[in-house]
Amino acid sequence: MSTVRLGHGRVPAILAAGLLAATLGGCLDGPAATSLPTPTRAPDPTPVVTAYELGVTAWYEGLLVHVDRAVATLDARGGPVEVSLRVENPGTDDGELDGGIRLAIGGTVFEPTRDSTVPLIPALGVVSVRMTYDLQAVASADRAILEIGDTPQHVALVPFTPDAGGPALFEPQSLDLSGAATAVDLRVALRGGLLRWDLPDWSQELDASLQALTLTYDATYTGTFAGGFAFTGDNIALRLPDGTIVLPRRDGHSQSIELIGPKKTKKGLFTRFEIPAGMTGEFSLLVRNGSTEKAIKFTIGG
Repeated sequence: MSTVRLGHGRVPAILAAGLLAATLGGCLDGPAATSLPTPTRAPDPTPVVTAYELGVTAWYEGLLVHVDRAVATLDARGGPVEVSLRVENPGTDDGELDGGIRLAIGGTVFEPTRDSTVPLIPALGVVSVRMTYDLQAVASADRAILEIGDTPQHVALVPFTPDAGGPALFEPQSLDLSGAATAVDLRVALRGGLLRWDLPDWSQELDASLQALTLTYDATYTGTFAGGFAFTGDNIALRLPDGTIVLPRRDGHSQSIELIGPKKTKKGLFTRFEIPAGMTGEFSLLVRNGSTEKAIKFTIGG
């Protein structure tokens, strides 16, 4: 067997050829492969769960919307906010909340998810509702405000925290009013009043520029005509602090109509007026009988 000299020694030719092929193969294949570490995937951010115990009630379209609790599960990318509420119908007819329920944060308004709906509320009943909102790029709900209703009507506001602003709940306001006036043979004694921002008997919310003032009173016919006195909305009006005269709301629900017998009194009559929202000052309930008009003055606000 022939040999090939490599360095200072001799090796068989076949072995030398194998060594040479291995050497050349190594040169042709390039540097030997090395094992590099696999990059570690960054973990997803952990959402922060925040519960807001709200426990407030908004009056809307004749319904009571009890906003009980909100739970936000958010990270830097956003996440869901779930609002638990109960809708109560104190009326004797089935009711429906026509206005929307949205979530506003920093000028951005979020609509509820498609399956977040308020069902029909049975008369004198209560239904539980869960509204879900999917927030995008919002990491905190501390400045969230639940908005109930649609413009141009009043919109109720339920802030999650005081940092979000003040609430607007539209709770009816009872007014302790009194006074009396007599126009010829018609005497009216004022008993009280109520301010509302909705029309419960119509399941409607008033425009944001208006509020409803309902005055209750007793009416007495002091005359002796056997046919009695036909009392209608023509016998009542309201003078506003700016001097404007407002007549009863003509909707078939807002004015008592009675036939009052001679020397008789009808108790608990009422008239509902629409007046500018937020108006305060000295008002006058006007008692009208023919060409005679008398005023019962009262004050709303400071």
